[in-house]
Amino acid sequence: MHLRKSKFALLFALFMVTALLVACGVPVAPAGGGAAAPAAASGQKIKVSYWAHNFEPRVALDKKYIEQFMKDNPNIEVDYQVIPADFDAKLRTALAAGNGPDLFAQWNGDTGTFYAQGTIVPVSAEALGMGSQDELMKLYVAPENTLQGAIFDGKLYGIPNEVSIYACYANKKLFTEAGLDAEKDFPKTWEQMRDVAEKLTKRDAAGKLTQQGFDFDWGASVWMYLEWGAMVRQLGGSELKLDTPEAEKVMQYWVDWVNKDKLGGAAYWTGQTEEFIAGKVAIKCGIGSWGKPDVEKAGIDYTVQPVPIWENAKNKNHFDIYAYFHMVNARSAPEVQEAAWKLAWALDSHPIDYMVNTGDMQPQKVLVESKEFKDIPYMNVFLDEMSVSMYSPRSAHFTEIADVLARARDRSIVEGVAIPESLKTAQEEIDKIMAEPVKK
Repeated sequence: MHLRKSKFALLFALFMVTALLVACGVPVAPAGGGAAAPAAASGQKIKVSYWAHNFEPRVALDKKYIEQFMKDNPNIEVDYQVIPADFDAKLRTALAAGNGPDLFAQWNGDTGTFYAQGTIVPVSAEALGMGSQDELMKLYVAPENTLQGAIFDGKLYGIPNEVSIYACYANKKLFTEAGLDAEKDFPKTWEQMRDVAEKLTKRDAAGKLTQQGFDFDWGASVWMYLEWGAMVRQLGGSELKLDTPEAEKVMQYWVDWVNKDKLGGAAYWTGQTEEFIAGKVAIKCGIGSWGKPDVEKAGIDYTVQPVPIWENAKNKNHFDIYAYFHMVNARSAPEVQEAAWKLAWALDSHPIDYMVNTGDMQPQKVLVESKEFKDIPYMNVFLDEMSVSMYSPRSAHFTEIADVLARARDRSIVEGVAIPESLKTAQEEIDKIMAEPVKK
């Protein structure tokens, strides 16, 4: 499942249900060819189980390259399982129970947990036919940024099969109606965003918004990392250290956006792309390159611009990078792990084909230097943002901390709790969570 639109809410709801099932001792059936598989006897085929979420355009290409992989490696048999909407829950449950597939692709919100639990192993450069991890990383644009979501203690634990970042889609028609130019007048800073958004906003006689200039994403708590936390880090702060001027400044901006400036809020939010596609919001900064087909299908004349940065920013990052990485089960037999890494690279070494046919970006240099990449409008905007931006903190308690941040936001916006007090409460909750041992 891609981290897109309102599916974030389902993703994290499934996570909580899964955690309860495991904690209560609900038995989980072993995955075929997974961790419990014995080493292959001499002359026998090595069996690799591979789980993937059901993104149909990608599945077709996966099958094509897996078939070719087995022809090229007749000693390896791949059990390719496409998991429907419950992919996240099934994967987490199986891995927590000590089972699960040999190879799987999951997003960076889970990598911190998997690493802390000892569930995953470092990438084997040798299995990929390379001399070192550095040789692999040099194939990517700005690898210190684009691959950071799977790096722990200097070692790479995954190969990206989809890397995404948000940028700002602007409706040219709505800008023109407000006497503005969507490209020339687009706000480059958060200070400018407030003024531009007000000019693009329309209200009825009762003061209710009928058209928004801009709004943040108010659904699942993960956006407190991807958007709010990214704004804190622009100022040099961290969403894990909340008793700071940086955290207070960004929280004040969000609170004022809803309560003082009355430019948006949760009451107006229905999804990541829905309001923009419906022409109800002029600027939407929570959409990735994957949103272009839906925007174009809706007939919207648009431009894509970088996410704003504070005037006094210490870091020039935009909103957060997020990615799905191919990772290998630490409990699989050594020869199975090696075969799994070979399979992962057989899939991830065709970035142009996957970009053209699925829209998934694997930011390898061979892709960004290709005519196909250059011919797709605005792809350079997303790549440029990736080159200077960050991943969210890769904590083993990722979801719990996101929920803490969302509660702090809602205490101040909805309940009117003073921001320093709300952030102090949140910091105490985070410190307690971080002190908890990770279950292995």
